[in-house]
Amino acid sequence: MKIIYIICGAACIYLLQRALYKKYWNKNLFASVYFTQHAITELEEGELCETIVNQKYLPLPMLRVKFEVDRHLDFMQEANITVTDRCYKNDIFSVMMYQKITRRLKFIGNRRGFYAVKEIALDSSDLFMEKHLGMNLICDSWIYVYPRQTDIRRLLIPFQKMMGDILTRRYTYEDPFEFQGIRPYEPFDNMRDVNWKATARIGELRTNLHGYTVRQEVCLLLNLQSESMIEYQQLREESIRIANSLCEMFLKQKIPIGIYSNAKDLLSGKSLNIMPGADLLHLTQIRESLARLDLSQTMEEFHEYAEKILSNKSDNVLYIMISTSQRVEVIQLFERLSKNCCGSYWILPLHSWMEQKLFPAKDGAVLRWEVEQNAAG
Repeated sequence: MKIIYIICGAACIYLLQRALYKKYWNKNLFASVYFTQHAITELEEGELCETIVNQKYLPLPMLRVKFEVDRHLDFMQEANITVTDRCYKNDIFSVMMYQKITRRLKFIGNRRGFYAVKEIALDSSDLFMEKHLGMNLICDSWIYVYPRQTDIRRLLIPFQKMMGDILTRRYTYEDPFEFQGIRPYEPFDNMRDVNWKATARIGELRTNLHGYTVRQEVCLLLNLQSESMIEYQQLREESIRIANSLCEMFLKQKIPIGIYSNAKDLLSGKSLNIMPGADLLHLTQIRESLARLDLSQTMEEFHEYAEKILSNKSDNVLYIMISTSQRVEVIQLFERLSKNCCGSYWILPLHSWMEQKLFPAKDGAVLRWEVEQNAAG
């Protein structure tokens, strides 16, 4: 008889715990996966945190946490990671009542990009490991991996030439905020500049005299379209790094720079179009936009895209074109730029064995930029 009672008791306990876990296993259970930094640079170390919080009396003897990230985030020596087309993380925790567990995972950003964790899968079971329990949580965690700086030493001489071109061809305009004094009114003066207080005091029209401010602007055209069916990924990534480095160098000199590219944004699906600016927020915007460039999307023909951009530009702009493609249309575009503006440069990333079709001309400078074929892309 006792055996029957024991069997019945065990059955009741089994069914009770199964019912409890089925109903309450995910109550007050919180899980999050988040990056601890907003952004890192290529080849820098980042950190991803897993946090599990069980705020109830029901323990979870087994809780499996699964999520996936891009394979270009290298988690180095971390266990429970499978890397194929994506990087799959699968961790198992034993979470007691009212316990919080935090696990920090180190990784290296091997390639520029915008990386996100969009979903977390939680799997658990009852005390007897028989009942499968699961749910998915929406996750909104992301990190930017900015393109790294290219070899600054190789850029110094071209950059100094560009700066010299800007300073010798600079354009000045009257700055309404630069007050230098008061002078008699002339018929060609704008009525907005009349100083009415001085006019009332003297009895004759007086106008404000403004100073002049130097206007310097750089337009960077980044062509990431391949010349042929073969896509040289290393050359395109190096082009992005050169663009990033030049933008930072000009902005350190307080020179406004705009950047335009026919490559599409990973999030918006639109071509890169950043108007000239010169503050630190502008540099952050450029870095984030370059990180989000998706080279797998179909690109607009560069010469057609550039023509639309250039139709709104004045003549007092220094143009810098970065393009590994030497198509006839691209060469013709550069030749027009060289003749119709205050200065132009073409930075041409090539492997050592590649032919340079266009050579330095009178009205524009072509700078060959050799990239090692086995370099990290």
